[in-house]
Amino acid sequence: MRMYIAALSFALWVAPTDLRGDEPNTVDSATRRGLARIVQAASDWQSHQSCFSCHHQTLPMLAAIEADRAGIPVDREWLKSQADTTLDYFRERVHDMDEGEHVPGGAATVGFGFWALNLDKRIQDETTTSMVTYLLQIQGSARLRDPKQPKTGPVPSAKKNDGHWQASCRRAPMQGSLIGDTVLVLIGIEKYATPTQREQVDAARQLAEQWLTQVPLRNQQDQLWRLWGLYQLAGGNESIKLTTLTSILAAQRDDGGWAETKERDSDSYSTGQTLFMLLKTGVDHEHPSIVRARDYLLSRQHTDGSWLAESHVSFKAQPYFDNGDPHGEHQFLSTAATAWATAGLAQLLPGQPLVDEKGVFPEP
Repeated sequence: MRMYIAALSFALWVAPTDLRGDEPNTVDSATRRGLARIVQAASDWQSHQSCFSCHHQTLPMLAAIEADRAGIPVDREWLKSQADTTLDYFRERVHDMDEGEHVPGGAATVGFGFWALNLDKRIQDETTTSMVTYLLQIQGSARLRDPKQPKTGPVPSAKKNDGHWQASCRRAPMQGSLIGDTVLVLIGIEKYATPTQREQVDAARQLAEQWLTQVPLRNQQDQLWRLWGLYQLAGGNESIKLTTLTSILAAQRDDGGWAETKERDSDSYSTGQTLFMLLKTGVDHEHPSIVRARDYLLSRQHTDGSWLAESHVSFKAQPYFDNGDPHGEHQFLSTAATAWATAGLAQLLPGQPLVDEKGVFPEP
């Protein structure tokens, strides 16, 4: 069981940088400013786009919930509106999902959608049932139909299902890991499967877990989502947990951050996500890696409350538009990075409840 750090330790600050100006940045101030930034970003997204967004709905909701646990109250109407946007997006696609027709983004979009709904404690309904139905159909492939072929006619025979789920487009880091896609889906279908779907879900999970034990871990995203799955899904192997955790800690850079891959520099997205997941899976607040990650994030927050994460994918599945967020064409990924950093730092505030002995955090 982890122990709280004395409240005084949370007043520690890092030396001011050109990103912060003259005032010191504390965990509390950084969390509040980051939260304000992503709440505004998510609200603006609803004004500019009708579609569900992993980076502008799920992750801001997650950060808001974590800040709320630490005593920074979440606006429940705002949270509800984000979940409504999510549910409406999938409700419009119930027929298509039942028929196995493609949902933009594929399994990753539906997995993040389930997470958003769960953050607002949404219960099973017709829409979530169709989401599960869709995921059961596409296990092992990105989509049932070749997008270059007409939609009419029979669905072609699928290749052998090896157990994984995957996004229909690879956009690192958010959709940069098949393990991440698979873990998100498993958590979602375990939560939202109906009794009549349970037998199929159990079979799909068994196949997915076999795949997860054999697939190599290629990068930071693979390692993080593997650790997350081991803690969030019952029955995780303790030896694999320790090995995965050790590898994640060893990958921390000298500057205190983590990088998406070995070839890239440390970045706020990877560091915020790693901090969040390490703390949520039981790493102590006082662990040197946690302290160094905290200082990395505090020193790199911008005066507007954001953290910059530079987009570096060639394929833009979501065409760029100005949502009013900082960082121009990097604003979508930077919003996600700001959400992860905020959610991670929120764990270091005195009001945060302890995780239980398994490291699984309680329901919001």
